[in-house]
This record gives sequence, C-alpha cells and structure tokens, in this order.
Amino acid sequence: MERNFIGFPPNTIRETSTKVKILLNRDDFLAIDKPPNVPSEKIIEHLPKQWTEYPKAIFTLDGEISGIFLVAKTKQSTAELRNCYGSQLLTFTFDLLTLPSALDKIITCDLPVAKHSFRHTMVVSHKTGKKSRTDFRFVENVGPYEHWQATTCFLRPHQIRLHAHECGLGIIGENLYASHGINITKKFLKTPNLENHWSTQYLPIHLSCLGINSSQKIESPLPKKFQSLMKLLQK
Repeated sequence: MERNFIGFPPNTIRETSTKVKILLNRDDFLAIDKPPNVPSEKIIEHLPKQWTEYPKAIFTLDGEISGIFLVAKTKQSTAELRNCYGSQLLTFTFDLLTLPSALDKIITCDLPVAKHSFRHTMVVSHKTGKKSRTDFRFVENVGPYEHWQATTCFLRPHQIRLHAHECGLGIIGENLYASHGINITKKFLKTPNLENHWSTQYLPIHLSCLGINSSQKIESPLPKKFQSLMKLLQK
C-alpha cells in the first residue's frame, strides 16, 4: 500500500515529530498538505530523499497558512511548473474566516504589493509594488461571523491577509495588518489557560484548492482546527 503521509523527525519542521499528509504523488511533482505555522522552506530543506532528491518549491506558502504545497521532483518539472506559475496558469483558492462585514458578496482587490522597507511585512505601494489581484467570494455565515474564499493566480507574500484587510475583511486571528482584537475566541472558551489554547495561535487561512493549467485540480479538505474554530464561532 502506498504511504499517504511523510514523517518528519523532531526538530526538523517542528519541535515534535510530525506527519504531513500527501495529497498527490506523481513522477514530476509532489503535493502535500502543509500544516499551519510551518515555513514551507523547512519542508523543502528536510524532505526525505526517498520522496525526491531534487526538491524545488514552485511557490512559497506563508508559514502561518495551511494547505496545498507543491514540490517539483526534477529539473524539467521545476521549469515547466514555474513557467505555468509565472504565466498565471495556477489558480489558488483559499478558505478564510472573518469578522462580520456588510460587504458585497463578491469583491476584487488589485492593489500592488511591496515589501516594507524595514519591517517583515508587506505594504500597498503604487510606486514600488508588484501587480497582484485577489477575488473574494462570500461562502456562508458562521454564526455572526463569515466564511469567505479568496482566489488568485499569482501569490505574493501576505497577499491574502493584506488584500482582505484593504477590502474591509477582518480575518479572525489577524494582528499583523489589523488592529482589532484577535483573541476573538476567548469569549467562547471555558479554560483558565487561554493563552495556551490553540485557537489564540491559529490563523484560519487554508489553501484548499490548486488548479494547474486548467486541466488538473488538487484539493485539500478544511483542517480539523479550521472546522473546530467554525464550531466555536457558531455558539
């Protein structure tokens, strides 16, 4: 039986040993389900050689974000997939949970994104920013809160977080670009150790679908923490 996960020893991608689910294993690339709060660079660095001796990332998925992460296995597949990515033939669809809004059900943000000159953040800049676009679509209400999807064809660092903030969508757990209280779940919790509760460290942004060249679609189900947070917000 083919293994459906990759095991990472302690102190490689996390302090503890970690099993990462395989979504698709082909001769040319590997699609894995990246856990939240794990830098994608660490996965490339510590990927066991039995999976590929030439691991190359096609795109970078922000460390705090979970979901589909694509790893090319050969020089040829790296060139082909990166060409698809540069030609905007990859389509990224994220799920996210937000504070209540009074926005239209479909929103587009095409503000250019640039690196901050001295902080580890991104900014909107019409002078130095790079072209980017995110389409947001309302999915459903989650109690008084909201479930949205965000779609883009080229992924800049922190693009989903920044564009959501610029559109007026307050992602729960977001405190890098927004000033509203992030520990929104504290009023739902009945634990004295609130600071150690997983929900205070969890950002509900998940790359749930990746389309490749309009011919293939890779999907990742909503993770347990995402679903658990939805249940908390429905109370």
